Amino acid sequence: MAIGRSKLFRIFLGISIFCISCAVIAVAMGITLKAKSSSTTKDVTYGNTTVTISETTSSTTVPKAITNDTMMTTSSQPITVITTTTATTTLTFTMMTTSSQPITITTTMTTTGTLPWNKITRAGDTIVGIYSTLAGGSIGGSDGVFSNSQEYPSMAIDGSTTTKYLNFGTLSNPGINTGFYVIPKISNASIACSILFATANDFPQRDPITVTLEGSNTTSTNTLMSGSSWTLIYNGSTGINALVDPGRNTYVPPQNFSNAKAYAAYRLLITSKRSSEYSVQYSEAQIWGYI
Repeated sequence: MAIGRSKLFRIFLGISIFCISCAVIAVAMGITLKAKSSSTTKDVTYGNTTVTISETTSSTTVPKAITNDTMMTTSSQPITVITTTTATTTLTFTMMTTSSQPITITTTMTTTGTLPWNKITRAGDTIVGIYSTLAGGSIGGSDGVFSNSQEYPSMAIDGSTTTKYLNFGTLSNPGINTGFYVIPKISNASIACSILFATANDFPQRDPITVTLEGSNTTSTNTLMSGSSWTLIYNGSTGINALVDPGRNTYVPPQNFSNAKAYAAYRLLITSKRSSEYSVQYSEAQIWGYI
């Protein structure tokens, strides 16, 4: 006995509702639906008729940068921010019966859910201090221009405002075009969408005012020295007010920007400071985004 088209439609509708429900639940739970596809085939028997259902599912999650969210509490401690993403899933069903021609039905659905916002740089990451370096250019010098062992680059990502990173740079333009490159351990394909600075303990004149952030998909030290391995992601404010001192050992508002490309390493360079001083210093320069 052949299955009527209305019954086939009800079968398809039930399967569609089940798949859509699963996708919605996954997104609502914050599960990241990275680009992928899968296929399954199963036979369902109704009376004397067997229906073969082939299902192909593909899904992609596209991250969306936050714009006005905050990562700080009243006690000036970073917290986790949840932002919204959109996932699009295409389902193709091919139904075969013993008494009719194949019926292929394709449907596309879009669901909205949440994706966790994380700190990309953390204590213990590989980090190298640099100077005499411009965005897009090769590294002019590394290490050797710090105040002492308590003010090394690692202090910029240790999560503490009681430590700081100080770099003298060159005599002609102290502290400018200094910074660091870092290879995060948490992921070799993170998507940076924000930077979060905190001021050091003294000398507001040394505060960094503007900064560039670049990304690279190599982790080779020799290759990272070359300017050709870096792509500019952000060029703008550190979040530190150039005219008003926000206070010492203080987190400033995060600077959020649009970026959808994943990188394995990052290079941060200070391009201006508050006023004339012989160095640049900051207690934190964290990179935030999607892991």
